[in-house]
Amino acid sequence: MSRENVREMKRTYTSGGRPDASVQEVFLARESALWLLARSIGFGHQRLAVVRLSMAVHAGADVPDESWAYCRTAAVRDATLLALYHKAEVLAGRTSQAAVSALSSQRAH
Repeated sequence: MSRENVREMKRTYTSGGRPDASVQEVFLARESALWLLARSIGFGHQRLAVVRLSMAVHAGADVPDESWAYCRTAAVRDATLLALYHKAEVLAGRTSQAAVSALSSQRAH
């Protein structure tokens, strides 16, 4: 897939996030976000995969469990990525805010 295809997927994702986006644009944004996430994982781009996971969750995509697992492994190496990962978990309803607070508290000590 060419760089132009990647750019087009990013534009599609952005279009679906507009307040006036149509149902079809929202659907395509979710699909684009999942495609970008899968591509990042496929190329071994760990940091980018965590960012793309967050994008997919914000788009309302149903992220596969395997992608969550990959991104969690990638995120534990960096506090900023781990925070982004946990925010995505909370937004997706995969963990409670209390669990995130407890984890953050443990890292601080």
